[in-house]
Amino acid sequence: MKRLRGTLPTDAPHAWHPDPLGPAHRDGWDTRDDGRVWDVVVIGSGASGSVAADRLVRQGLEVLMLEEGFRLSPRLGNPELDDMCRTALVPDGKGGWSDEGWPWTTSNLGGGTVFYGGASWRYRPFDFDPSALIDAGGLDVRWPYGPAELAPYYEVLERRLGICGGEEGEGSRGPAHPPTAAAELLYEAGTALGYEPFPTPLAINRQSHGGRSACGRDSLCVSHQCPTGAKADAVSVFLAPLSGHPCFTLRTGMRALRLEQDARDAVTSVVCLDRLSRTAHRIRARSFVVACNAIQTSALLLRSRGGHAPEGVGNHSGLVGRGLTMKLSEYVSGVVEAPEGITLADWRTHGGPFSTIAFLDHYLDPDCPTGVGGMIYESKNDDPRLIRHDALELRIETILADHPNLDNRVRLSDHLDEDGVPSTVIDYTADPRDLRRLAYMTDRCEDLLRQAGARSVRHEESDFAQGSCHLHGTCRAGEDPATSVVDGWGRVHSAPNVYVVDGSFMPYPGGLNPTLTIQAHALRSSKAVLGDLVARRAVHV
Repeated sequence: MKRLRGTLPTDAPHAWHPDPLGPAHRDGWDTRDDGRVWDVVVIGSGASGSVAADRLVRQGLEVLMLEEGFRLSPRLGNPELDDMCRTALVPDGKGGWSDEGWPWTTSNLGGGTVFYGGASWRYRPFDFDPSALIDAGGLDVRWPYGPAELAPYYEVLERRLGICGGEEGEGSRGPAHPPTAAAELLYEAGTALGYEPFPTPLAINRQSHGGRSACGRDSLCVSHQCPTGAKADAVSVFLAPLSGHPCFTLRTGMRALRLEQDARDAVTSVVCLDRLSRTAHRIRARSFVVACNAIQTSALLLRSRGGHAPEGVGNHSGLVGRGLTMKLSEYVSGVVEAPEGITLADWRTHGGPFSTIAFLDHYLDPDCPTGVGGMIYESKNDDPRLIRHDALELRIETILADHPNLDNRVRLSDHLDEDGVPSTVIDYTADPRDLRRLAYMTDRCEDLLRQAGARSVRHEESDFAQGSCHLHGTCRAGEDPATSVVDGWGRVHSAPNVYVVDGSFMPYPGGLNPTLTIQAHALRSSKAVLGDLVARRAVHV
C-alpha cells in the first residue's frame, strides 16, 4: 500500500523548541506514568483543548494533555511547518485523488492559534438557527442551544484573551487597534456605499494585558508567531501558566491512534504512538476530551472500532465524519497610489494585526442567492514576496458559511500514512448554491475596492475545498441520537464519558471566524465534564 507523505520530527530538529514549556511538559511518553489513571485526557492542545484543560485543572482534576505536534522554535514560520506535516487525500478534479489535502490548521503545541490572526467573533443569532433560510435537505441546521446560553462563556473568554475592537455593544473588551492606511481607505469607501464598517475584533493586545505585552507591530500577526506574547495564542494564555501546575501533565509528540470502548457506554483508554521512540502506549482515564479539529477528531473516532463500537466510537448513527463544512472564502485585491505627502514606506507598514476593519452589511442579504451572504474584512498579505513596492495594496477577504451536506465527509482510506494507520480522506464538493453566493460576495468586494480607487483588481482563490483552518460539522450536535453524534454539551451519545469540544460539534458552521465560538463551547462543555465526573464518583462512594 502507498504511504502518504509525512515528516518525522527527527528530520527537522531545528523546528522544535529545545526547552520544555515547564515542569509539567516533556516530549514523548514517560514510562513512569504507565498504569496511571487520569481524571481527564485532553487530546489536542489548540484553541479548544487548551481552554478545556485550563478549566478542568483549575477545578482540581488530574488532567493529561496529549499533543501530536511539538513546541515550535520561535524562528519557525507557518510555510516551513506546513512542509513537514502529514497531508490527506482529496479529489483532484479529474475523477481521481491527490495527497494535497490539508487536514489541520497547523500541527504543533497550541495548534493553529500560534499562527492565527486573532480574529475573535461572537456568532450572530442567525448562526444558531439559520433554518428560515438554509435548506440542507432535511438535515437539521439548528444548534441545540442559542446565543444566550453561550453569552457568559464569551464574556469570560473576551476578558481572558483581551479582545480589542468589534461592533458597538457586541462584547468588545478594549479599544480597537488603530486602522491601517488601507483600512482607512476601505472605511471611507464603505461609508460612501452606505456600509457600517467597524474594527475587526482581535485577540491581540493593544495595551499590556494579563501579563502579556502590548503589540509592538514587529511582525504580521497572521501566519507568524508573535515575538512579544501580545497575541492571545493557546500557549501564552493557557498552557504556559498551566505548565507548572501539579494537576497538569503535558506530553507532546504523542499521536492518538484510537480510543478503546471496553464497556457499552464508556471509553476506557486511548492508544497513542510516541513519535520519538515509535512505541505505542495505552493510556487510561475516566473521561476523554477530544479537541483535534473536525477532520482529525472524526478520523480518530472512525479508527476506534471495537466490539462495542463496530463502526467507530460515537458512530452509532453513521454520522461521524459526515456533514463536513469548511466555509467558502476568496481574496480580492487592488492597488492605489499614495496621496501627496505620504511616503510608500508609511503605507506599506507590514507589522501588527492582519485585519483592522470589517463589514457585515451583506451577512444577510435578500439580493444574495438564498438570502445569506457573508463577511468582508481587511486581510493583509502574509507573503512578503508578493508585497507591492510601488503602490499600496488593498486586500480583502470574504468568508461564507457553506450548506451542510452529508455527502461532504471525512472517511478513512485503504492507504496507510507514515504511522501505518489508514490515511484520512477529505471528500468535499462545494454546493452550487454556495458557489453562486461566493460569486455575489466577491462582486461586492470588487465594488468596495473600486469605490476606494483601486486598480489592477484581481482575485485569489483560497483552495478551501482541499482543507481549511475553518473546520466544522463532522460530529454534529443534537438532542436525538439517531440524527447526531453528540448532545448540546459535546457529550457523545453512545460513549458519554467522551466529549467533543472542537468545531466538529457545529450543525451549522456560521459565517464568521469560528475560534472564539469554539473556545466558548469548550469552556461550556468543561462544565459538563466536571459535573459528570463528580456524579460518577458519588455513585461509587
